[in-house]
Amino acid sequence: MIPYFDAHCDTIYRCLETGETSALEYGEDREEQRRYYAASTHLRKNGGHIDLERGLKFRRCAQFFALFHDAAEAPADGMWAQCQRMHDFFLREMADNADIVRHCRTGGEVDVTVVEGKVAALLSIEGADLIDCDVHKIETVSGWGVRLLNPVWNRANVLSGTNAEEPERGLSAEGRDFIHVLEEDEIYPDVSHLSDAGFWDLVRMAKRPIVASHSNARAVCPHRRNLTDDQFRAIRDLGGTAGLNLYAPFLTQAPRASFDDLRRHLDRFLELDGEGHIALGADLDGCDLLPEGFSGLDDYNRLGDFLKTTGYSDETIQNLFCNSLMK
Repeated sequence: MIPYFDAHCDTIYRCLETGETSALEYGEDREEQRRYYAASTHLRKNGGHIDLERGLKFRRCAQFFALFHDAAEAPADGMWAQCQRMHDFFLREMADNADIVRHCRTGGEVDVTVVEGKVAALLSIEGADLIDCDVHKIETVSGWGVRLLNPVWNRANVLSGTNAEEPERGLSAEGRDFIHVLEEDEIYPDVSHLSDAGFWDLVRMAKRPIVASHSNARAVCPHRRNLTDDQFRAIRDLGGTAGLNLYAPFLTQAPRASFDDLRRHLDRFLELDGEGHIALGADLDGCDLLPEGFSGLDDYNRLGDFLKTTGYSDETIQNLFCNSLMK
């Protein structure tokens, strides 16, 4: 049984949205949408891509759970209130399922937790809009145990442009201050979604590793959400990690994606001397179109078997599935 440590999922958002009328529509028809939203509202067991019980099937299991909400659909009481609600949900789930999961903040805590046979849960925030782009709230979320934080999601904000909006705009003065405080509070900046201009502004000022929690190789699939070769090299040189995303449009321009498409992204990063800097960041529960033969957490063993049969070393597979994020 392979280990598993993934840098990004949207399972918390999905659990909270499942019982509500959602503006999102996943799947190509109503039946696919119905199946997608068949998830319960709890982390222990649900019909989505990820739950804790399925995580227990791995030799070791650790997962970054993102707090996410689209700023364009902010609730009446604001994004910070929504962020606190999601954090409260996470705390309740950790308490209610303490027999099988533990909230971890460090690699050492992850090690202890997985040896005990529990799932290690780590926190990230996808989009600084959730903390009102306010540097004074960084200390608060650091106290929550947040280890990764994206300055932006798809929506441009006061900190920077994004891959999707205002891609030519880099970090503002507020954005540079924000990154400085993140590093001071030992939260790793997550550059997935950040504009190319913002990426390079961040790299020029970075004093610690940075992470692209769910981004692939742009040389293989020319989607704006993917990393250029030079961007991956910069992440590598800073001691950081890129998590391979399983969302099909980020893997290939073809109508359907396969494990071979994922392999091409892995090969590209390995060609750039990326061994030990490539992880999983599948974006599960945040995307609908996945590679053929993959429908959720249970199918990672199938991916692991595929990589073994196509000639990857045990070191590369262990790094991809776990060790790159344990640094």
